[in-house]
Amino acid sequence: MATKKNNRYSKHELVKQIGERAQEMRNKTVTLVGLAGVGSVLADILVRSGINVRLVDKGRILEDEIQQTSVFLQEDINKFKAKQAKKRLDVINDSVSIKAFHEELSEINAYLLDSDLVIDCTNDLKVSLIIDKYCSKKKIPMIYSYVSGSEGQIFVIDQGTTLNEISDYVKNKRVREEGIMAATIHTSAGIIASKAAKVLLEIPNEKNMLVFDAWDLTFEKQYVRKNK
Repeated sequence: MATKKNNRYSKHELVKQIGERAQEMRNKTVTLVGLAGVGSVLADILVRSGINVRLVDKGRILEDEIQQTSVFLQEDINKFKAKQAKKRLDVINDSVSIKAFHEELSEINAYLLDSDLVIDCTNDLKVSLIIDKYCSKKKIPMIYSYVSGSEGQIFVIDQGTTLNEISDYVKNKRVREEGIMAATIHTSAGIIASKAAKVLLEIPNEKNMLVFDAWDLTFEKQYVRKNK
């Protein structure tokens, strides 16, 4: 009896919602802005799925960020996030394109966002609005994410909606004040990865903001109305 040839993506391809279209995803590129927590875990998930990534972050790895991530190690403390993430991810999967940009995103270098999908993991509303403005202009789909404490928000922004139009729904608490659970980081990254797959395969996402609490284990689809 003939058996199906195994490969590193075979389990991924068995998922009925993806199937043979997995190759389409592996031909796409995702830009991740912010690698402190959600961004670094998400980069790990995407690279293991064979998806090309562009990593944008000017910061250095802090000791209190190690507990949030699955990519960085203790020996990486004080090294540049984007460069070190690329180094680690190249080992995980050397068959994908991984580009690192040790830069702070601004309106001047927003061209770094050019890709099939941009995921905002900055937790910084000022930077989020820069990403939103560029993606809206270039018609690049964007996934906005926010995490703090045990709470998270995730929203897919594509043609017809901008982050600025729904800013009344966006939380802006700071991790440095609220802290962060590793469970919050990983829950958010997993959900975003699923939504990213739909975007890359051009499968419609729900027009709701997903709000969750990783401590209370609550998930709510919050209908969002544009600001007047």
